[in-house]
Amino acid sequence: MITSLNRAIVLSLLWFVASISTASADWIDDFIAEQLKERKIPGLSIAVIRDGEVLKAAGYGMAKLEFQVPATKETVYEIGSISKQFAAEAVMLLVDEGKLDLDKSITEYLPSNAPESWKPISVRNLLNQTSGLKDWTEVKEFSYRREYTSEEFIDLVSAFPLEFQPNDDWKYSNTNLPLVGIIVERVSQKSYEAFVSERIFAPLGLPSIQFNHNSKIVSGRASGYVLRDDRLEQGEPFRPKIIAPSGGVLANAVDLARWWETMLQGRLLKATSLEQMLLPTKLNNGKSVSHGFAFFIDTFNGHKMIFHHGSTVGGFGSVVRYFPNEKLTIAVIGNLEDGGFGPEYISKRIANVYIPGSYIGGLTKSEDSESSQLELVHLELLREIAENKPSSMLTAEYAPRITPEFRESTASNLTSLLTFEFLGRERIGDDHFIFDRSLTEARYFKMSTGNRTHYYHFRCRDDGKFGAIFSEEY
Repeated sequence: MITSLNRAIVLSLLWFVASISTASADWIDDFIAEQLKERKIPGLSIAVIRDGEVLKAAGYGMAKLEFQVPATKETVYEIGSISKQFAAEAVMLLVDEGKLDLDKSITEYLPSNAPESWKPISVRNLLNQTSGLKDWTEVKEFSYRREYTSEEFIDLVSAFPLEFQPNDDWKYSNTNLPLVGIIVERVSQKSYEAFVSERIFAPLGLPSIQFNHNSKIVSGRASGYVLRDDRLEQGEPFRPKIIAPSGGVLANAVDLARWWETMLQGRLLKATSLEQMLLPTKLNNGKSVSHGFAFFIDTFNGHKMIFHHGSTVGGFGSVVRYFPNEKLTIAVIGNLEDGGFGPEYISKRIANVYIPGSYIGGLTKSEDSESSQLELVHLELLREIAENKPSSMLTAEYAPRITPEFRESTASNLTSLLTFEFLGRERIGDDHFIFDRSLTEARYFKMSTGNRTHYYHFRCRDDGKFGAIFSEEY
């Protein structure tokens, strides 16, 4: 039996929870407004979904500066390289049907002008970024203002030698996915756009997700912008169809988050296919890279995440983060091409509201008994790096790779140092995105200077030698 006292307690608790949620939502709104101003992002939309429930969806700023059209949760943007997951999914649908073998040479599926040097490259190598192919974005002859046949694109990128032998190394290359698109066309006997639209877009029932055509009228479509000489200008409006698998899809933030949740909870593909898409990449030397088929996988402070970024010359930046243990999906899309750094940072801060401690700025000073000693040791290492002194604390492989820019920025930070605090550490596992698997522990520190906060990530081996250091500034 519920007494009047119990009812009052329940109502008080509900009010308290609601007030926290409202405060968090208000904080996100205020934070994003500040970020748009600081980063000069015209407009941005976000969606936060937990296990099917939309926790927050909103738009900020302007979708079209020319007509002062506000961005909303329905605003449609280019999602850039997040389009790559549709290409990977298309391949796995064909694998499920027994029409395509991931470990066969791509030359068995491509037109006859594919060079002999590509025979060792498998379809799997294209999907997990171990092909060694040069990125077409580095090819000066490539034009956004013309269409390419499959043969013409192959001739363009095959003129350059492989940067490494397939599966010897990992390097992100936008060339891989247009070739995946060509393979999907030749195996399915349909255009890439037709196959993906029929087999993926239509069953999803998420209407904003569609292929980008400059001539098509799309309800709620945002304009894209780039910064040139600190002045906003229109982004590149044209892109040939051949690169659509690499970055040719439109979506609003809510539909994008819903699609990721649908896919990563195994509702579209066979369980074995999804498992393959999320497996870390194994290189020939036995090392692994925490990247699957168009998915990055990482862990921070015990929170596993699956994510990808997008950035387009059309003037857009995006990121989706999925936390499988917490069943939380965050999509952030903006209409400024800034390398994706704005959406990346914003998504981290939003994630920390719903999952405290899921990004480094959400950590607090550690109460570890060794904190003071760790602070002294790591601060001394930063001083040695800033002064360009040889350090016995660095691995022989890493020491020569420290850039002058990192030394200079660290030296500048140290001149105005106020505090340096140890935030915590964790063991590095298979779900951490890291190239050097000899590094076994990550340590996190917060440095406060005059008017900025800098977060330092140190990665070390079991013998205490450091093989990676990087910083974030907020």
